[in-house]
Amino acid sequence: MATTEDLDAEINDLHARIATLQAHRSNLASVLLSQPHLSARLQTPNQKAKSSSAAQRAIEQQSKRNLENIYRACTGVTAYKVKDPDPSAINNGNILGVSIDVSIGGKFIETYHVLLNWRERIGNRLLKIHKHTIPPCIPLQHLANKWLPTSWKDAEIDPEQDLVRFGRLLRKELVSWHMRVKAVDDLKQEAGISSLKPRDANDGEVANAGQTLNAFVSDDEASSDVEEDGIEEGPVRILDIENDAAVREITITWSDRRVAVMTVTKDGRIEKASCRARDGGRDISMSTKAIGPIGGLIRRLKQPMSERGVQQQ
Repeated sequence: MATTEDLDAEINDLHARIATLQAHRSNLASVLLSQPHLSARLQTPNQKAKSSSAAQRAIEQQSKRNLENIYRACTGVTAYKVKDPDPSAINNGNILGVSIDVSIGGKFIETYHVLLNWRERIGNRLLKIHKHTIPPCIPLQHLANKWLPTSWKDAEIDPEQDLVRFGRLLRKELVSWHMRVKAVDDLKQEAGISSLKPRDANDGEVANAGQTLNAFVSDDEASSDVEEDGIEEGPVRILDIENDAAVREITITWSDRRVAVMTVTKDGRIEKASCRARDGGRDISMSTKAIGPIGGLIRRLKQPMSERGVQQQ
């Protein structure tokens, strides 16, 4: 006789299968309703009027959905109206919203919103950012000051605003940022950092505290011995890859205590790199190899120590 746990497991399995079949049915219905000649076939006299009208409504809804998806994929910036529920809001709560869709690799990653209010002046509307969901690392205020200025040198002349240019450049900044984030994530996976097991936090704190105390109370030879103990034996590997919030600077740390700091452009290329060798000198060869796209960074740097030809200053 089946137990309660077995029955619950079977019920959950049935629910999962039903959800999968419903999703499959929805996909098949979307493909069928998107056929270009289906609407003309339904208008033949052999079809029943009631079933034909219901199918026609479904086709129209699918056509609107397809048009919206195409617009979001091609344009990425949409303006809409929204009402501020605050009774003391300016302009009776009327707000202009700008929706920015970011898609990478054929998938929608995130949707950001910028809400704008305005003030009337001599028949013109001067837009001003009210609220937004843009990350702090994106230069939103810089773009707003350039393309949506609210003041001018001459107080009697209204500044010229360009909302279209503002939306395009803001979306470009967001897409570039997401692509840089994805490139760094791919670097970490290629370097195998995500698969490494993190050390116990307490052990790390004790070890760091012990090394700090030894550095204070011991002489130079003893402190150098502590530093030598911190170097891992075996093949050199990447220990960590760090980046700032805007992904404009990347720091790579190796197991032999080499550290490389790299400057990244907005389009995801490393334009400057500075690698510090184990003895504190600069590794010119490694710094030169780092220049290029982020995507091939690990491949450019992953070479045997004997083939690197380290040059130091």
